[in-house]
Amino acid sequence: MKEINIINFLEDNDIKLSSNFKLGVTSLPSNINFEKKISEIKDKQLHANMKFTFSKPEYSGLADKFSWAKSALLLTYNYKNKTQPSMLVSPGYGQIARFAEEDYYLPLKNKILEIEKVFENLNVKFQSFIDNPSHYDRTFFVSSGLGWQGKSTMMLTPGSGPWQLLSTIYVDFNFKENKNSEFSCGECNLCQISCPTGALDIDYKLDSNKCISYWLQSPEIIPYEIRDAIGNKFYGCDDCLTSCPPGQENKIIVTFNENQRVNLQEIIESDDERLLEKYYWFYIPKRNAEFLKRNAIIALGNNPDNSTSEFFRNVYSKFSTHLKIYILWALVKDNNFELCEQLIKLYDSGNPNILEEYEKLKEMISLVK
Repeated sequence: MKEINIINFLEDNDIKLSSNFKLGVTSLPSNINFEKKISEIKDKQLHANMKFTFSKPEYSGLADKFSWAKSALLLTYNYKNKTQPSMLVSPGYGQIARFAEEDYYLPLKNKILEIEKVFENLNVKFQSFIDNPSHYDRTFFVSSGLGWQGKSTMMLTPGSGPWQLLSTIYVDFNFKENKNSEFSCGECNLCQISCPTGALDIDYKLDSNKCISYWLQSPEIIPYEIRDAIGNKFYGCDDCLTSCPPGQENKIIVTFNENQRVNLQEIIESDDERLLEKYYWFYIPKRNAEFLKRNAIIALGNNPDNSTSEFFRNVYSKFSTHLKIYILWALVKDNNFELCEQLIKLYDSGNPNILEEYEKLKEMISLVK
């Protein structure tokens, strides 16, 4: 059967792709399998405790999932801004990572729905995957000619760099395959230099145990050293993305972006349901707003203003032991042991978890001194 050019096919069916979208094709079967790579990451515990594609690597990493599929379409959405947002914020404020400032998956999901509708109307069998744990989303990225994997482990494309989201459509249709392109990071290691925790010290491998983005989405207790490294970050870390040359403009214009700036005290005092609704696209463990408040407490501890100690005094009794632990850490970081002891005496003199945590914090500070 004659292979069809995918762009012509979409145009013939009234599907238009803006410059933000790129599309590649891999013919199937491809004999591509990432099971070994995913399993190796898992075996070495570099995934920390992430589930997602690590739950069933024998399936998520398998490229040739469907015997009926003749082509795999790899559609990407570039959400790169022309300007570079400033990472500087006033005391008492935190930062949302650029990749999370809004729901960038929405345009990609809508475009996938458009394409699916065409296949439905033509009675062509298909299966789509977008941000889905059953499919390793980068499986066909290189084979579709869209770019390469960077040392940051992000998938990179000239002109958009790492600022892109990926989706895949398996389809029972013969589309013309793209040719592989020869790209690489060469000697560049700016992502590794920029990482505040050393999570990218080994080329092309991410140690999620050190990754700030991982910890700000994790339900686990965040280690002390990671809390310090988080700085004013409320959600996400994109230092490795912002430093990547293929994702930068030739002329960098720095701006202040209100979408990335949050009042941390307001977050901590917010109604849980409203907070979850406001940031509906965030990955939040168990959809529990307490984890966002935890992030805000850490960021406020690292970037306090003149009212922070009094604020923590006023809200301490309202929160769970889990959040109180982080408030005590923030106060100890500011050497406010007196307030810590007052709060413990008033509200938690019989709470073994709080008492144990405070002893650990005092020991940590004494070791630093």
